[in-house]
Amino acid sequence: MIPNHRMAMAQRAIASSLPSILPRGATAPSVSSRASSTLPSKMFPNHIVDNAESFGNRVKKGSVRKFNFASSQYASCFKDLPKPDVAKLRKDAVEYLDSFDGKSWYDDPICSILNGEKLLAPPSNLWITKNSLSQPNGHQYYSTPTQVQSILTHIQTYKSPYKDIRPQIRRIEQKFLHEYDGFLIGNQCLDFGKQDGVTEIEESIMANSVERKLNDLLLDEEIAGKVVVNRQPIFVSCVSNFTNFLDLFRKTLRSLELGIPCVVLGRSHTVQHSYRWTELLVDLMKEEELDLGMVTYLSAQLEDIKYVTSESVNEAGMLYTTCSRQLAKDIKSTYPKTIASTGGPNTLFTTEWTKQVQDAIRMSASIECAGQCTALRHAVVPETVKPEDVEAMFNDVTHVTSSVEALRQSAFDGVFAQHGGTSPPSSKSSDGAYIKHSTKDAYYKVSSSLPAPENGELEEYWRKVVVDVTTSAPNTPSHSEKKAKLQELAKWLIRHQPISLAVNAPRSQVFDLGRDLFETTSLVVTTIGSTDKDDAPPALSCQARPQEAECFGEFPPRKTMGVFTEYPMIIPSSNREFLLDFQSVIAMFIHLTSIGLFIAFLSK
Repeated sequence: MIPNHRMAMAQRAIASSLPSILPRGATAPSVSSRASSTLPSKMFPNHIVDNAESFGNRVKKGSVRKFNFASSQYASCFKDLPKPDVAKLRKDAVEYLDSFDGKSWYDDPICSILNGEKLLAPPSNLWITKNSLSQPNGHQYYSTPTQVQSILTHIQTYKSPYKDIRPQIRRIEQKFLHEYDGFLIGNQCLDFGKQDGVTEIEESIMANSVERKLNDLLLDEEIAGKVVVNRQPIFVSCVSNFTNFLDLFRKTLRSLELGIPCVVLGRSHTVQHSYRWTELLVDLMKEEELDLGMVTYLSAQLEDIKYVTSESVNEAGMLYTTCSRQLAKDIKSTYPKTIASTGGPNTLFTTEWTKQVQDAIRMSASIECAGQCTALRHAVVPETVKPEDVEAMFNDVTHVTSSVEALRQSAFDGVFAQHGGTSPPSSKSSDGAYIKHSTKDAYYKVSSSLPAPENGELEEYWRKVVVDVTTSAPNTPSHSEKKAKLQELAKWLIRHQPISLAVNAPRSQVFDLGRDLFETTSLVVTTIGSTDKDDAPPALSCQARPQEAECFGEFPPRKTMGVFTEYPMIIPSSNREFLLDFQSVIAMFIHLTSIGLFIAFLSK
């Protein structure tokens, strides 16, 4: 254990080096007595602290890892982005959907894939898959016990033959983005019911460019002998609503190009589109003459998936997932090396109730039928807003019957009325009673108090438009009253940790207001909008463009982070940095400074 006074020396050195890590113009946070609790002294041996006095100089001289968050090299990766042809993306998607044969997902069932071979099972293991609205859409073979054991043995014994296959994987990536873009968008539209998969591929084309450059920097460091990439197989647990960017590109392809084997895990529903891109990936790898042991697909019952992951915890690397907090907690309890991006009650704050603000609330709440991770769950509005005002706001919700038609019409916020995919709030909900809109499939509750559910967690109501409206936003109160209300909101935000906070007020006030809330909450995504400028409209909770350095992260509450995830995930990043073995202890110390202390010092 390092004595407290020596740990303090290290922390002062870290603080002095932070200005070289933080973005230009940002102020390094001060080191308080709280800092000693954020860095357990047992984490570092004594000889690291012996270097504390020279640590700041080492960082300033450029010894910080190039791929680290907010370094100058990191910032340089956002330049010269490609310009997607959005019209072509939509045209390709519509053409794919027009020619799609619904029988194909029944005739060619999902199954496990091992070493490039499909593992078919007996008819007794054939199940019907369902889309996000619980409608049947295909067949799936669950693996037999023998097949499950074969996959487990492969994961435990397979050694990657590669350290760098960037040329081959990037050729495959370009085919996905430009030849099979309609395939990706169309399958996601059919399976998840995504109305605007075009924007996801548009953003992928640009954000992939950023993360390719970050991987280049990472590999440069390995070639220089500064780090070693751990090439144990990783698990990719697919999300339903953003699998093309998050799972295919940033988790699977970015890992494969560095020689990291990937095991794509099946799902209990909306499984068709992620299986189809895995199947296509294996076919494209055959064309590139790559070792097909690099990609495995596990189609199995949940208990078998848990068995495979828990039995390979020593031989495999990280498990990446984007999911609810409860599911992340369950996964990490059996697989400690879990990197989870988790949901939270996204919040919009406004000091004025204009028509534009109401549109921002409605669109944020109904985006992808409340199926976007940044969909609005909570709005803080002026005290003058009444239940009838909220009812009137939801009058403009659009009901849609088909995600395909929504895609054709460039829509993104249609609601599938009374769909059976998930359940609406009940009268006995722990969150209290909600009012159902008279004609629209939307629910709301208006209160002067911030939401305080009995179980401590505000239920997400995935794919149902449900908004808690708190009428407590200060409009023109005294300074002390305004400060007290903002402090109360900040405490709530820290406790519930939404992914996204949108802040709206007159242009002359909103930046100070947004800064105050950011400095007291450190939420990763804080978006600023105005209520009185046509050229600066109100901010939505559901907007973030990581390719333009709007860095994105889905963090659980800081003090319980370890319950849900091993490390926080920031996008864009080279997420392979979680798999690094550092060639020198000081390199590890510098790395932990940029990725960990940036969060720890800002936390409350």
